Amino acid sequence: MLACSRCGKGKNIVNYSRHKKGSSGAGGTWALRAPIHKRVQKPNLHIFKGGKYCTKCLRIVKKAVQVQKVAKVESEQTTQAASA
Repeated sequence: MLACSRCGKGKNIVNYSRHKKGSSGAGGTWALRAPIHKRVQKPNLHIFKGGKYCTKCLRIVKKAVQVQKVAKVESEQTTQAASA
């Protein structure tokens, strides 16, 4: 499924139109108008630690993992210093 595991950001359906030259002016403008099509925008998902995350959530999750690693190392150092 194309959705972020953290925020739930998923696909988005939008209107898409390309500009055609000569679409302004008198007479025959409807033949030259830019047609509008439906288009699907997909989220920029990445797999990290078994979950799919959008780019914004990936930065948040990676920072949280890094903070946990630093806290774990600091707690190990304090317990070793206290026991010695």
